[in-house]
Amino acid sequence: MTVLQGSAVVCADRFYLSDEAVSELGLSGGLAWADAADDSDLAARIGGSLAVQVIVSEYVPINETVLAGAPGLKGVIAYGAGYNHIDVEAMKRGGVQVCNCPGENSQAVAELAFGLLLCLLRRITLADPWVRSGGWARSGMALPGWVTGRELWGRTLGIVGLGNIGARVARIASGFDMKLLGFDPALPPDRLSGLGVEPATLTDLLARSDMVTLHVPLTPATERMIDAKLLAGAKPGMVLVNTSRGRVIDEEALIFALQSGRIEGAALDVFSSEPLPHTHPLAGMENVILSPHMGALTREAGDRLSASVARQAKAIIEGRTPEGLIR
Repeated sequence: MTVLQGSAVVCADRFYLSDEAVSELGLSGGLAWADAADDSDLAARIGGSLAVQVIVSEYVPINETVLAGAPGLKGVIAYGAGYNHIDVEAMKRGGVQVCNCPGENSQAVAELAFGLLLCLLRRITLADPWVRSGGWARSGMALPGWVTGRELWGRTLGIVGLGNIGARVARIASGFDMKLLGFDPALPPDRLSGLGVEPATLTDLLARSDMVTLHVPLTPATERMIDAKLLAGAKPGMVLVNTSRGRVIDEEALIFALQSGRIEGAALDVFSSEPLPHTHPLAGMENVILSPHMGALTREAGDRLSASVARQAKAIIEGRTPEGLIR
């Protein structure tokens, strides 16, 4: 096990950092990669070093265990917008700043939501292997019925969460002339109206939408917010897209809704437990599109995230307020 005792900035897990960001962090007291398996492993690798001032983490939990092993810690940066893996209250009690990188990957996630939706509605992920395996050659020009998909144009899209990502989804959807419904109790109705979105309750949104896309953080209020009752009241034929966090959906209820035909399909980038086992019921469904939590993974978003991490780490080390401070 590598012990990290000489660097001011420690990356808890492995994620993309641009060469420029690596260079800047190196000049801010040194950069080290922990490649930690979990919180206990990270604490052990830091080994009580007073030199470690900033931890950057995408998935590794940052909590009391880590805090106890890093007595010189001044700040924690969530690599991305989500920070449910960080015990914010524990960090505050320890005098440690917590910040995230909001908005840097918003465009990437919004675009993936539509990519998943189009793949699902147009059967692209089924058509590709069918062509490659010679199915088209055997079928000829008379294509089978399953190839026929559905259009976005003129349909109703329900957007749950109208923050940085949800707002971008609304703008993209307007290009398809979609009717937009929105649910976000944190925003005033006029903010939604300004995005061309009709405010709706969550129940009403699922009952009226042809497609629903989720863009909320994981909090006690949002965990399993899409439950069996809501799915039972969904519009027949509805499809669901989730690029937020897996646990905002009651996964068992979703599986039942898909198997029973209550909803027509789902496109999922996130899951209750990750990585998703290949034996999971969702992995065997043809009316489900799966991707490996890759919403933020574009080169452009990676460069923006890298720059944000470098700026905020430098601010923390120099005793300034980082731009993404979570208060």
